[in-house]
Parts: sequence; structure tokens; C-alpha cells
Amino acid sequence: MKRVTLLLFVGITISLPIFSQSNEIIDQILLEERLSAGSAAYLLTVLEGDASYGSREEAFGALRSEAAFELLGLAAADAEVNLGQFAHLVQRKLDLPRGLGSMLFPGPRYSLRDLKFLQMVQGRGAPDSPVSGERALRIIGRALSELEERS
Repeated sequence: MKRVTLLLFVGITISLPIFSQSNEIIDQILLEERLSAGSAAYLLTVLEGDASYGSREEAFGALRSEAAFELLGLAAADAEVNLGQFAHLVQRKLDLPRGLGSMLFPGPRYSLRDLKFLQMVQGRGAPDSPVSGERALRIIGRALSELEERS
């Protein structure tokens, strides 16, 4: 019994820095005025349930080769992501419903229109307008609640 308790204590002690690091990164993302590609990649990996990446650059490196990132031309982790690009990444990653325009011409413009129609993106915003970290998390929150309602 003492051995099990000791192993449990060691396991919890080792895992605590991982969760606190994730929270620190999320706090930094919330403070960003303009979302970076690395931050968007980190949010999308956490969205999938993988919080093992220690930094935004690591998460970006893991997702850089995916089709959605290549299509948008996001080559560096510090590149700014605009609202249309973020909408496109969220739509692809969560496999959200796509409208006719998005099916015929996949890209940021029609992805943003689809997410506005689904009321995941609220307020004004053109596809090339900057997106803050706070707004990005709100979009993800609405997308997740929409998916939960549909399932």
C-alpha cells in the first residue's frame, strides 16, 4: 500500500508542471493582441487533447505540414494569423459543417462566412482583420459548444 501511495504521489508531482506550463501558455495567448501561427497551432493541439507540447513553436512544428497550414502559407511560428485564416484552421480541425462556397473554393474567406453563419464568430470582422488571443478562445468555445449540441 505504501508503494502504491508513493507511486501515485510521484506521478502527480511529475505531471503538475505540465499542466501549469499549459496554463501559462494559455494565459500568454489570451494577452496577445494579434494571434501568432504558433499560438493558433498550440490552441488546436490542446483542442485535440494533446497538451504535451512545451511551447507554441513545438506545436507549430507538429502541425506545419498539415494541409490547412500549408494552404494558408503560414511558414513561421511568429507569423500573424488573421481572422479568416483562424476560422479556416478551426473549421478544418473540428470538421465543422461547410457551405457551398467553402466546398467549391476552400479558403479563409468562405470558412469565416460559414463560422459567422453558425454564430461561432460574432461581431464585425473581415477575413484579413487581426484576431486577438481572447477572440480566438471565444471562437473555439462556441465551436465546441456547437459540436456538443449536435452530438
